[in-house]
Order: sequence, then C-alpha cells, then structure tokens
Amino acid sequence: MKRKIPKLKRIVVKIGSSSLCHENGQIDPKRIETIVNEVSYLFKIGIQVVLVSSGAVAAGKHLLNESGTSIENKQAAAAIGQPVLLGTFQQFFKNHDLTIAQVLLTHDDLHNRARYLSARNTLDNLLDHKIIPIVNENDTVSTEEIQFSDNDFLGALCTNLVNADLFIILSNIDGIGKQDPMVNPDTDIYNTLSIEEVEQLKKVFPKNILNQLSRGGIFTKLEAPIMAAQYGVPTIIANSHSESILKRIINNENIGTLILPIESKLNSKKAFIAHALKPKAKLIIDSGAADAIQVKKASLLPSGIIKTEGSFSRGDGVVCLLPDGQEIARGIVEYDQDEINLILGKQSSEIEFILGFKHHRGIIHRDNMVIIKEK
Repeated sequence: MKRKIPKLKRIVVKIGSSSLCHENGQIDPKRIETIVNEVSYLFKIGIQVVLVSSGAVAAGKHLLNESGTSIENKQAAAAIGQPVLLGTFQQFFKNHDLTIAQVLLTHDDLHNRARYLSARNTLDNLLDHKIIPIVNENDTVSTEEIQFSDNDFLGALCTNLVNADLFIILSNIDGIGKQDPMVNPDTDIYNTLSIEEVEQLKKVFPKNILNQLSRGGIFTKLEAPIMAAQYGVPTIIANSHSESILKRIINNENIGTLILPIESKLNSKKAFIAHALKPKAKLIIDSGAADAIQVKKASLLPSGIIKTEGSFSRGDGVVCLLPDGQEIARGIVEYDQDEINLILGKQSSEIEFILGFKHHRGIIHRDNMVIIKEK
C-alpha cells in the first residue's frame, strides 16, 4: 500500500556531507551528479526544489594544510570547500540547462525577523525564476552551528521559509530504525511515525553521535522533523544511495521513514518565534500565569512574573519558565528588562504610574507567543 503525501508544488531536499563525499572527505562528483539528475527531473515535472547541501567543510578539509579540529580550521575549510562544492553542482546542473544560486545563511540571519523575511523573499524570487537555490550554513563566519547541526535544522527552517509541501532528508541511513541504524544496520526501519512516537525515540537515542563527515547524527534526524511537523510539513528520511530515491519518494513508494505533521500547524510568525528566534533570556513565571497561558491562551501580564534572568530589550525573544525550570512558552517581549524588573508582580493598572507609560499588549501578547507545553 502506497503512502499518501500531499500534492507537491515545492519541496526542500537536505543532503548530508556523507552522501556527497568519499570517506576521505573529498567531493564525489558521481554522487553529486546523481542528485543533480534527480533534482532536475523534479524541476522538469513542475516541482520546485530548494536544495540544502552540506559538504563545504568536508570538501575543503583535505585541501587545508592543517589537521586540527578547531572552529577556526573548520571555518577555513568551509571557505575553501564552498566554491569547490558549488562549482561541482553548477557543472552538472548546466547539463540540464538549469541555473543555481548560492544562499548562505547563519542562525543570526534567521532569528532576526527582518533578515528572515528578506531570506524568504530571495528564495521565493529565485524559485519563481526557475533557479535552484542551494542553501548552506555560512560556516565561514558561524560558530555554534558548525559544531553540531549538519544543516538538518537549517533544512527544517527552510520548509517554513518557502512554504514547502514536503521535507526530504537524504542521508546514509535507510530511515529511522528501532535502534540507531549507524550502530545496528539490520534494525527494522519504521515506515511511518507520528510526532509523539518521534519524541519517545529521542529518549532512546543518545544526542549527537557523529562520524568523521556528518555533524548531525541520528538525534538531529529526529529533532528536525519535529520542527517541520509544527509547520505542518511532513518529512521523509531516506538513504541517498538508493536508486532513483527522489522519484520513488514523490511516487509515494514506501521507502525511508515518513514523519507525519501535526494537524494544527503554527502560522508563519509563530513558527518563527518557536524555532528561528533565538531566546535571549528567561522570565520566571508563577503557576497562575502558566495556567492563564496554557488554558486561557492569554497574554503574559506583569503580575505573573517572579523574576527575570539574562539581559534583553523590547522586541527580543525570551522563554517563560516555571520556578522548577519547566518551559511553558516563548515569545517576544514588549518591555525592556529594566522596565519589567520594576513592574513584575504588579497589576497592569499600575504600569503607567510606575513607568510613566504603558503598552497595551501585556508583557508578551498572545499573538507574539508560542505555547511549548500544553495543559
């Protein structure tokens, strides 16, 4: 029985370093040519593709006369490897009369709302002109991303950026198994998983078991689909080495693991708050405020705030926690930290008297808030 995936107009395909390189880290042109042929086929039948490609660090590492594993060496390797990687893609897409565009992003680009929207507009414009965007993290200047993600999270974020219908993660595993496929290659592979089942599997697999090429590991193969699912986008994780893998996926063949989306997806703004906006600080709230947020879907008022932790300004992202550390929500604050410290625990009617002014949307308005833990 074939799976049922939505009608596809636009998809995000993420391919990892281990799927593009030889074991020694050098780019494998045959592997890239295979991917290019498949992506080109999708474009020819009317499916737009955003290709999120790892491999820059791996491609440049063997050309760098330095064997260290410091962040600086990885950044240098990325600077060397990025043109090698893109040049190889360009060479093969040219055979299909298709043009590519390089889009380099960092987490900072995506947690700033204006830059986030700018990236969205750029990607939309490229796709509308039948140009294939090849997205990669800007490893030359990024710091924390280069250490762990292998672009799994970036691919998931891109599904929201471009309003994708499907997220495909091509890796060196056949899908999500009952055990880690990298440890036990013979493990049974799940055909379909719900988000609840994925959350349970996260407790089984240790975080970030890496190999010499991949920086994500099995854990991010579980985290990234959860992110996409909250955007309402299904994810399929499959082996890039399987013959005609993309064609088989869009034909609903039972290959790899399908992770189902949640029914009530986050809108674009709330998806941005939940995943792209990097929280700068914490608001510790009481149980009454937590109930109001979780049950009544209310805004956060100053009376429910116990204390602030960290430094932030109006418009920054923060997380709302109970005193025991349990995360309730995250959102965008309407006041600076110094202002909140003056009015926390007070009634809303007292704000103007204390500060000399008052915003009429609470500390975090419900339109600028995402509930992390439902009640």
